[in-house]
Amino acid sequence: MDFEALYESYAGWMYRLAHAILRQPQDAEDAVQEAFLTVARKPEFYAVLTPERLKAALTVITKSRALNILKKRRDTADPELIEETLTGKTVSVTDGLLLQQAMASLPPAARETVLLHYADGFTVPEIAELLDAKTETVKKTLYRARKQLRRFMEEEG
Repeated sequence: MDFEALYESYAGWMYRLAHAILRQPQDAEDAVQEAFLTVARKPEFYAVLTPERLKAALTVITKSRALNILKKRRDTADPELIEETLTGKTVSVTDGLLLQQAMASLPPAARETVLLHYADGFTVPEIAELLDAKTETVKKTLYRARKQLRRFMEEEG
């Protein structure tokens, strides 16, 4: 699938996802643009993914970019919706906001790895392949991210 076809197939869906997290049209557009720039940097990688894997990868990238934007403004997103998006569960507004802040505190690469593993169900070897990283690197990133999230939740909660 060429880049134009990829854009036409997924841009609307990615925008809706980003908008659900960010609640502001301009920010959602920015998140989608940043996500497509990420894809454009490695077209050979995304070209070989199955449609299911491609959508999963685009989900993670879009969520990651939206959360980066959210980190910059932290004050207008619906924490319950973000929590539902990340885990499929509903939690209290306070817990959701805390999780949102904890996720936003992670470095972008760690946040993306956490989302791939916990939100999208990818295994460590699959994440390593998606991110073009070593399996051990992914394991260490997940370990450190969990530790940082736990510490943030304990300190702030």
